[in-house]
Amino acid sequence: MTTTPTFTMVSKRKRVVKLCCLGVLFITLAYAIIVIDPTEVIVEDKLTMYEGSYLNRLWKKPPLEVFISIYVFNVTNPDAFMRGEERLRVQEIGPYVYQEFLEHRNSTFNPNGTLSFVPVRRQVFVPERSVGDPKEDRIMIPNIALLGVSSAAYRMSTFAAFAVAAALKPLGMEPILNITTHDLLWGYDDPLVRIASTLLPEIIHFQKLGVLDRMFDDGFDTVTINLPESVRNQQRDNEDSIVDDEISDELADSMQEEYYNDMISQTKSEEPIRDYSIDVWNGSPGLAHWGYVAKDHWDAERRNTPCNTLQGSYDGSVFPRNISKTEVFKVYRKAFCRTLPIAFEREGEVDGIKAYWFSIQENAFESSIDDPYTSCYCKNNQCLPKGLGDLSPCWYNIPVAVSLPHFYKGDPSLSQAIDGLSPNKEKHDAVIIMQPQLGIPMKANIRVQISLLTNVSFNSELKPFHNTVIPLIWAEMSLEKLTPELILLLNILFGIAPYLQTGFVCILALLGASLLATAALVLLCSNEVATFEYDPRKSIRYSTVNMIPYPLRKELEKYGEGEIVRREPLLIENSA
Repeated sequence: MTTTPTFTMVSKRKRVVKLCCLGVLFITLAYAIIVIDPTEVIVEDKLTMYEGSYLNRLWKKPPLEVFISIYVFNVTNPDAFMRGEERLRVQEIGPYVYQEFLEHRNSTFNPNGTLSFVPVRRQVFVPERSVGDPKEDRIMIPNIALLGVSSAAYRMSTFAAFAVAAALKPLGMEPILNITTHDLLWGYDDPLVRIASTLLPEIIHFQKLGVLDRMFDDGFDTVTINLPESVRNQQRDNEDSIVDDEISDELADSMQEEYYNDMISQTKSEEPIRDYSIDVWNGSPGLAHWGYVAKDHWDAERRNTPCNTLQGSYDGSVFPRNISKTEVFKVYRKAFCRTLPIAFEREGEVDGIKAYWFSIQENAFESSIDDPYTSCYCKNNQCLPKGLGDLSPCWYNIPVAVSLPHFYKGDPSLSQAIDGLSPNKEKHDAVIIMQPQLGIPMKANIRVQISLLTNVSFNSELKPFHNTVIPLIWAEMSLEKLTPELILLLNILFGIAPYLQTGFVCILALLGASLLATAALVLLCSNEVATFEYDPRKSIRYSTVNMIPYPLRKELEKYGEGEIVRREPLLIENSA
């Protein structure tokens, strides 16, 4: 008679064990997803720079639409200005739009965890975005070659200045030229440039002088950037396995010591290696034209400063992942002749994806002898006014400066000296919008202005230009939007996948908790049933009223295992 209750109890216990196991399994899975983070694993695998990765394929030939909008400053009062009757008045004309195509060629993954490549850029005119045909539109513009050479001579000495003035006079060059916009941007025939290229072909290797032609004359530079630590470790492990399999231990040790010497020296430096930051540019970690010397130079410790060091800056094509709001990046492009610091400004969304706005810092175009980050830009202890960055070392010592358009964020006297300028934050600030988890630019508006610095007091014909900063052009390099493929990828990885993953974790955790709670409830109910289970023997022993006939009671007592049946005093006694 006890078989059925026992079987029921065993069955219920099995159910409880199964529920507990399933509950623990679901909770463990939820915890494992939180710890492993599958979305992060996918991002790490597909969007880290290693040979053959998805990011590497995108980076080699970025499928981005980058446009360069050019605005030229047309001189509207050339005669009155040259007579000294009026200040120089300019009119902004533009945009003339060019699309830039970038390709990273000869990319090589080096064994020390770096990536070397040659960036190649080309520009194609986009007529439908432009205000006119640059080959047809004519403008009045200061003679860059004449004023530039004269001002450069003024910096040398008084004797040199007068000698240059005497040499230039027979050429009959006009101080203000009437040329096409295309000639200004991409070069025009100039007798002075033609003579210089003939006499000094190794220095002046061009025969036409154009603002964009000099600005985008990158040549073929070899850039080397640092890869993420995970990639460096993987490459090191691969090299170790090759060495272990093919080379003797002694030779392997010597190769390893030499091979990773640079890595060891880098780890001893004060600042850690930043992912995708520049390691060397054309074999040098610094800018020689701003005074950088080799590390073994006797005066290297004094001359090499953060101002002329490239290591730790970025070429602008890719930034490290998981960017914080406290980050300050230095962006280098040869056209700027220096690094430009950008810092976090605000956060928001682009196409429904989280994004950080970075803008050029206030001191981006400043120079101060007391500031190690800008001191190298001062020549002979003389610094340019706030808002101007010297470009002359990159322009064959022609005194040219870079700034934000209309001298925005610069010394107010610069814009006030020229009629027709009106600095504006929305139009003239430089902004890069980045996806913080991935570290790629989503949108960008880099705006820079090229101006001519003139010092020509010794030349009476050029005297109105003396001590004037003349704006020539300003350019806006913009990344308007990502391709639909990249937008979809970013939406999936950073818009949809995290919510799906969080929802899946919550569902698993709730299922696990529900199963454990169900198991506990079943166990509790089973205990209560067992407590109140009917036992006929107990009814016999403890009944105050003897309702069972005597012969049947005797039979039932046989199952009491010889126990003496104790009975309470009877109120009613059944007769046999």
